[in-house]
Amino acid sequence: MSDAFLCGYTLNGDGSGTPVEEDGLRRLGAETPPVWIHLSAHAPAAIQWLEDDASLPDDTLIQALLAEDTRPRLLSRDGGVLLILRGVNLNQNAEPEDMVSIRIWAEPQRLISVQLRDLRGVAEMRQHLESGSGPIDIGDLIATFVEGSIARMSPVMRDLADSIDEMEDRTLSAQLHGLREEIVSMRRKTVIFNRFLAPQQDIVQRLSQTELAPLDPNQRSRLLEAHNDIARFVEDLQALRERSHAVQDEIANMLSERLNRNTYVFSIIAAIFIPLSFLTGLLGINVPGIPGADDPKAFLIFCGILVAVVLAQIAVFKKLHWF
Repeated sequence: MSDAFLCGYTLNGDGSGTPVEEDGLRRLGAETPPVWIHLSAHAPAAIQWLEDDASLPDDTLIQALLAEDTRPRLLSRDGGVLLILRGVNLNQNAEPEDMVSIRIWAEPQRLISVQLRDLRGVAEMRQHLESGSGPIDIGDLIATFVEGSIARMSPVMRDLADSIDEMEDRTLSAQLHGLREEIVSMRRKTVIFNRFLAPQQDIVQRLSQTELAPLDPNQRSRLLEAHNDIARFVEDLQALRERSHAVQDEIANMLSERLNRNTYVFSIIAAIFIPLSFLTGLLGINVPGIPGADDPKAFLIFCGILVAVVLAQIAVFKKLHWF
């Protein structure tokens, strides 16, 4: 296969798929046996095939399949549906929240999918077809893509939940170093995931109900189950945002309490040293007539007076319950 036509399989109806060579893909039309065609949106040859040989109902479908940036979407057209799904990015050295997308045009006997970046779901689908455990028809292929995008979200959600658990434990043990930055990162991830999962929840529900989609009752039931899973993820993301907000508030309260405690300590120290500073400043005036200026014991007497003043202050502070 070239960089444009990444793969193509005819579905044999028993879970296996027969690879279709690129020359055969170029001759495929809408009336062929069940076939899955997967393209790269960056390849000029793929764009040319979509425009000249794919026989799509209108140009808006081509634009949607090739768009650089898009959100979850479902669009019905004569003879098929356009489906755009978002999923977590599990590619090497990638952040999960840098989400990837697969764009699908589905007809009863043909499914065209397009990617901008590598997709783990496509690689897994090819393995299933080659091992005989893949989808049996176009509806099964659609349902499997939807289920796969949701299944790959599960470990990410578990990691987020484990992270917030760890943050809560660190907050309770007052280990606050670097915690505020981690909370900000956590909230950013939940916002990004929710931004795409919330509309995808509605898209999957609508897909399960549209008559133009080539789905049998069992496949529609699988999509409804996937819809329920997405709804649960959206609820979990909301709970994670609330928990992260609670941790952030607790951190702010602990830092404020620590600041108040430090300010209180400094105030006590200042209250003790203010009269001492006054006395030392008063007796440090370089003018004649200072008491004890000629007495060799005057310094020791003065130090004793300072100690007595400090002890008297401490006694007063304790009586006032300042410490």
